[in-house]
Amino acid sequence: MTSSPPLSIASFPAWARLNDVDFTNAELRETEGKGIGLVAARDLKTTTTTTAHPTEETTSDANGKGDDLSTGDGKDGERARTETAIGGQHEGKGIDHDPVQLLRIPHDLVLSAAAIEEYTKVDQNFRQLLDVAGHQSTRKDILLYLLTHLILSAKGPSGSRGPASTPWTEYLKFLPRHVPVPTMWSEVERALLQGTSLEAALEAKLAALNNEFDELREKSSGLAFWNSLFWEKETATIQDWILIDALYRSRCLELPRAGDAMVPGLDMANHSHDPTAYYEEDDKDDIVLLLRPGVEVTGGEEVSISYGEKSPAEMLFSYGFIDRDSAAHELTLPLEALPDDPLGKAKLHIFKAPPTLKLSRSDGGLSWHSPFAYLMCLNEEDGLEFRVLQGKDGERELKLFWHDQDVTARANDFEVLIEQHPLCQVFRLRVVAVLHEVVSTQLTHLPSEISHDQLDPLRRAGLVREECIRAAETLWEVEASVLESAAEVLEQQRTHLFADVHVVDYLGSMEVSESGQAPGASTNEEDDFS
Repeated sequence: MTSSPPLSIASFPAWARLNDVDFTNAELRETEGKGIGLVAARDLKTTTTTTAHPTEETTSDANGKGDDLSTGDGKDGERARTETAIGGQHEGKGIDHDPVQLLRIPHDLVLSAAAIEEYTKVDQNFRQLLDVAGHQSTRKDILLYLLTHLILSAKGPSGSRGPASTPWTEYLKFLPRHVPVPTMWSEVERALLQGTSLEAALEAKLAALNNEFDELREKSSGLAFWNSLFWEKETATIQDWILIDALYRSRCLELPRAGDAMVPGLDMANHSHDPTAYYEEDDKDDIVLLLRPGVEVTGGEEVSISYGEKSPAEMLFSYGFIDRDSAAHELTLPLEALPDDPLGKAKLHIFKAPPTLKLSRSDGGLSWHSPFAYLMCLNEEDGLEFRVLQGKDGERELKLFWHDQDVTARANDFEVLIEQHPLCQVFRLRVVAVLHEVVSTQLTHLPSEISHDQLDPLRRAGLVREECIRAAETLWEVEASVLESAAEVLEQQRTHLFADVHVVDYLGSMEVSESGQAPGASTNEEDDFS
């Protein structure tokens, strides 16, 4: 089903007019290297006016018109909102920006948790599907909706027994049937990511998607309507589920009031490190795309938004490309409990969040963040203890104690909890040693370069695409550079900690202790802090 081509984008203006989408000062057009994007319909710039304000007043109007506007594109949107509300208090004068509207999408077209709930009121069959397979997350509910309308859009008119069609039934025909995110790469193309931080994440994501699809089949096969629509003729496939997940990930926005949502038309806007527009929810809950303050664009010039500062791996995973202009040189590596730690499983259970090491490099140097590493490197003899206690509801619960204090709610805060401990520097040395080993191991797994001699036959056979090779090479380059910097910084920190007086005293006492317990044994070996 998913091989059928979508509707030509030339038909989109008719859909937009029918559904009250107002392309005020923008239009859709093919953009260089980015596919379909939004461009300015004419020369545009934000107008600025100077008005008198009482010096004691504070400007609270975000757009100079009194509208209740909530910004919706993260930090960059918040910055734009702040810029439009420049408080004109200097010498009693104010500078007001009159934002230029590029696009307006009615609230009724926004696909959100609230929209899904409204749809269940007009389609009882979908409510049944949601009751047996949904209500787990906004993402899962939206994916069920997208799968339904993807199947419906391919079937044509639904008739009396089909799902109730909506504007999204037709809109899905304008969306690509291939999204360049790695979950939609071929097996050969995914192999290009071996050794990167995406390798494990991609494997886990594909496994999760397969599990979700199998669970959907199992739960909905017992419903006659959905068994007929999805399963009797194998109409719905795992490829469809992977596609709608990719569409959701690459097009979902976080709106201040509506929450996670998909916005037709706005999702055609491409990303730029230096965006020219931002989006907001207005006082009617419509979504508006506005020109940023101080920005001028010429007719035909692309209008872009910011997807936020994300690491190269996150950008590739969610959107299918890497922004080379981004200053976010980061990567996140998974951590595991130490193999010989009898408390390992308990630590993972009590920590709740994924155990990771985040490496970030900026002009100020390299930094690392790993709350789990501090918990991972502590033992019972240090004062760590797990107890199974009866909770208020009568159920038995696992609790975490640090020197007889219940710190269950602070399992991710051991960097602070150990600060007053006499062996604080020893604990830090353990953490640094473990993380240095993790980084060094990751570096050995990362290939130094892609062998184009091996790839040429695959490229000629059409088994691997050039854009996948370029994306993988960029990811390798950035991650190798960050890992090398991290290894150097962690080595410096380890050397510094080994020279700390508390660590020296501790190691000396350990040598004396070992000499007393095992006469004749060598005492010149370093403790293996990992």
